[in-house]
Amino acid sequence: MAPPPPAASPHPGPPRAQRIVLRNYRMPPRKKAAPRLSPVTLTLLITAPAVIGAALLRTRSGSRSR
Repeated sequence: MAPPPPAASPHPGPPRAQRIVLRNYRMPPRKKAAPRLSPVTLTLLITAPAVIGAALLRTRSGSRSR
């Protein structure tokens, strides 16, 4: 005689979860920022012409004016 077929379990197990495929994270492409001047360079570009101009245009003291 063949053994009796197994009875269906009264409580079926939870449904089988589907496998989730994880992709590698890639950063979105960024726009390249416009080149900026450093604060030191900007200060020099603003003040250097004024300093040079003042040095060239200042009155000269010396033996000529006497």
